[in-house]
Amino acid sequence: MQKTVMAVGAHTGDAQLTCGMLLARHAMQGDRVIIVDLTAGECGAPAGRDVTEFRAQNVAGAKAFAGALGGESVVFDVPDGELYPSKEIELQLAHIMREKQVSSVLYHWRHSFHKDHIAAHAITQNAIFFAALPTFQHPLPRAPITRTMMAENWEDTEGFAPYFYFDVTQAFPLWKEAIVNLWLAENSPSFKYLRYYEALSVCRGALIGKDHATAYAAFDYAKKMTVDTL
Repeated sequence: MQKTVMAVGAHTGDAQLTCGMLLARHAMQGDRVIIVDLTAGECGAPAGRDVTEFRAQNVAGAKAFAGALGGESVVFDVPDGELYPSKEIELQLAHIMREKQVSSVLYHWRHSFHKDHIAAHAITQNAIFFAALPTFQHPLPRAPITRTMMAENWEDTEGFAPYFYFDVTQAFPLWKEAIVNLWLAENSPSFKYLRYYEALSVCRGALIGKDHATAYAAFDYAKKMTVDTL
């Protein structure tokens, strides 16, 4: 049965870098992939670049990344750095979850030194509630969300503890080919994004005996493993 997997990031690049390998794996399995960027990350424009022009480049890059995976890209019209939780944006995201009948959601961990990441976590968490609640009055049917996980982001490390590990070895080449569509991956003067996430996938892979893996966190209340016998 085809699944619909949504990844939500605060800026273009966040979801593609942290969740992209797992998204690529699901795309290769025939699942539907949707990436929602709550802002276009235009404040990361390099010196001398027009912010409006850089925003357009980031939106195009996000679309190209999703296209390489056979997926969909949605970029909200919210200024970078001005992302705040509100019922309006939460319902906007929840509407997409219902419309696309999303079954799994990947998003930011709750703690970060970046304010937009903290906001993105809260927005997504509340959107999941509005999307999945069957008694919430909405013209679209509830989204059949059965799995939510938070991605490993270098800016969101406080309190992050990996719980779910996924072998993404077969999907890694597709991700690496797709991620270079985003300027941030190879050109940021402040952080070597591609190098970091590639190395992280090797480290996580080593822990489960694979070439490449990605890890995700879960809330403590969701950490339940039921076994029948030893």
